[in-house]
Amino acid sequence: MPPGLPWYQWKKHGRCSGLSGRDYYALTREAYDRIALPEVFTRLRDDIRLPASVVEDAFVEANPALSAEDIAVTCDDGMIDEVRICLNRDLTPRPCDAAMRECRLRDAEMPGR
Repeated sequence: MPPGLPWYQWKKHGRCSGLSGRDYYALTREAYDRIALPEVFTRLRDDIRLPASVVEDAFVEANPALSAEDIAVTCDDGMIDEVRICLNRDLTPRPCDAAMRECRLRDAEMPGR
């Protein structure tokens, strides 16, 4: 991880949380640990092309507490860029803002591992 990335994330997201840096990153780790990565993506070896909605569906299947509205897939230059899981401060799922749902590609590339 680049040395500036934790500082950048803290400036962008952590400062307004009201938490100390240590508590913010502990909560971030807890949120990460609560979300299951769909098994199909952990086994992916080669690049594939798929609709962004398939990525949302896979996360919902792997995480029954989530709904498709709680997930936002982003794309950049025709590739899946991020899968954002929207959570409340207590880490319960919440619907993502419509503006976050920027990837509606029917043929987005997802890189293999």
